[in-house]
Amino acid sequence: MAQPGEGGLFLDLRASGAAEGIEKRFPPPAYFTAFIDGEAARDKAGLMDQIGPAFRFPSYFGKNWDALLDCLRSLPDTVPARGYVLAVRNSSSFLLLSAKDKEDFDDVAGEARAFLREKFRSDLIVVLL
Repeated sequence: MAQPGEGGLFLDLRASGAAEGIEKRFPPPAYFTAFIDGEAARDKAGLMDQIGPAFRFPSYFGKNWDALLDCLRSLPDTVPARGYVLAVRNSSSFLLLSAKDKEDFDDVAGEARAFLREKFRSDLIVVLL
């Protein structure tokens, strides 16, 4: 049986409306789940404002792509867990205003995921709700 996150970086649960199933699929404390609102994260600035507090990034988080990558890679040091879930409510609006921002986020999240898997044997999954 496949473990959560063995597939792709993104897990689309929009059709099932399964925000309630997040804890069952990714049970705490093994997984740390950070919730953000896609409606408030329609662009890079909105994403950076939401993701920092959701993942408990340090106050000096620089709100740019390099800082995001650094903080995602450091999650096991600050929030110990077997895996990390970014659950995006209202995901149809997530980074909707800029295809470039969406592409950059995909690259950063994919690179962070590869690092976490290799170095910490943990996972990063973006769940679309």
